[in-house]
Amino acid sequence: MIRKLIMFLFGLLLLALTVAMLFLASAIYDTGGAESIDTYFFQTNEWSFTRPGEPVRASEISETTMREMLIKKYVTEYFYAIPDPENIAVRAGSKSILARMSSPKVFNDWVNGEAESIKTLAENDMMRTVMIDGEIFKPTDSDFWVVPYILRTWTTPNDMATKPQIERGMMLLDVAYESGTRKETLDIGNYLKHSYNRFETGYDPAYIFRFKVLNLERITND
Repeated sequence: MIRKLIMFLFGLLLLALTVAMLFLASAIYDTGGAESIDTYFFQTNEWSFTRPGEPVRASEISETTMREMLIKKYVTEYFYAIPDPENIAVRAGSKSILARMSSPKVFNDWVNGEAESIKTLAENDMMRTVMIDGEIFKPTDSDFWVVPYILRTWTTPNDMATKPQIERGMMLLDVAYESGTRKETLDIGNYLKHSYNRFETGYDPAYIFRFKVLNLERITND
C-alpha cells in the first residue's frame, strides 16, 4: 500500500514537471514575436581607447555629445591608416561612410589629397592612429568647429620597439547636424542589420544620423 502511494505521488510529480516544461517551452516560443531593437552606444575609456564602456541608449545622449561623437568619427575616418590597400580603396569609394558624411567637394578633395597619402602608408605596411587632443569647440561668430588632433604613424611593421612619428594639428569643420536619425528616408533596422562585418559593402552605423561636413580646413603644427 505504501509503495503504491509513493508511486502515485511520484507520478503526480512527474506530471507536474512535464506540464511546467511545456509551459516554459511555449513561453520561450512566444517571445519570438516580441523582439525589438534598441540602439546603444559604447562609451570608450580615456585610457583604453579600444575598450567599450557601459552601453548607453541614444535617448540618453545629449545633442552636444552626439555631435562630438560624430565629429570624432569623421576625423578618425579622415586620417587613420592600416597596412591594407583594400581598406583605403573601399573608403575612397562613392558609397563609403566618409563620402556619405561629406559634401561632394570635401570628399573629392580628400580623395585627391589625404587618401593618396593613406594609400602610400598602406602600401608600405605602415599604420596611423588618430586621437582627439582636447576640447572640440566653435569660436564666437564662426561657422567652423575646431578639432585638435594627434596623428601617430608607425613606419616599421612588426617592431614593438619602434616609436611612432607624431603630428599635431587642427581640423576646422563646417558641420550641418540635426538631432535624430534618418528614419524618414532610411530603413534603419534593415540598415543596421547589415552594418556589422560588412565593411566591403560600405555599411556603417554612423550614416543613420543627420550629419554632414560642408567645408573643411586643416591646420598643421610645424
